[in-house]
Amino acid sequence: MTIIALLVLTLFLRLGFWQIARGSEKKAMLANEKKYASIAPISWVPGERYPLNYQRVKLTGYYLPDLLFLDNQHHNHRVGYHVLSPLSLANGALVLIDRGWIPNERGRDELPNINIPRETQEIIGVAYFPSQKRIVLGDMVEKKTDRASIIEWIDTQDISHFLHKSVYPFIIRLDEHEAHGFIRKWPIVSMSPERHYAYAFQWFAMAFVILILFIGLNLKKKP
Repeated sequence: MTIIALLVLTLFLRLGFWQIARGSEKKAMLANEKKYASIAPISWVPGERYPLNYQRVKLTGYYLPDLLFLDNQHHNHRVGYHVLSPLSLANGALVLIDRGWIPNERGRDELPNINIPRETQEIIGVAYFPSQKRIVLGDMVEKKTDRASIIEWIDTQDISHFLHKSVYPFIIRLDEHEAHGFIRKWPIVSMSPERHYAYAFQWFAMAFVILILFIGLNLKKKP
């Protein structure tokens, strides 16, 4: 009984501290987004240090004819895709450009026709490093045509293998004033820091209850 109580107590405490860490991480993400939103974009070229998360950048390159449709994306309670286009830079490496959200009106078997500009592009957007902590069953990429594929999440290493080209570990979320984009409303965090802290409080409260019960039961056993 003592071992079980200690294990449960340890588990609840670990979950509480994990929620606090996640809340602090989300708080930092919101602060960075707010900080860089009002700052002019930096010109970024291959070979320079990677931009920071949520830093606004300016890039020059041309779009490849390939299209990646990020599945299960929501906007105003509707399901659709985020359209990602690989932008080829001066060194031949790629940066994925998230051009925004489109509705999924025809199902997975018929993807929409997306215009791909052929001329060199100078674009402005926000750098974003996708989370690599994903547990998804099945394949990451579902190829639909020679140039269009559905992806379940953004893993730049897997996409690099799929496209047979080097892909930078960050993507660029196209600025809402830039051409060749769609609906561009990205949530900064999926859960607020306050909600994480509330969950942490719940875990700590349950740990406290377990501790009190354990002490109370052991005191009753003493003659």
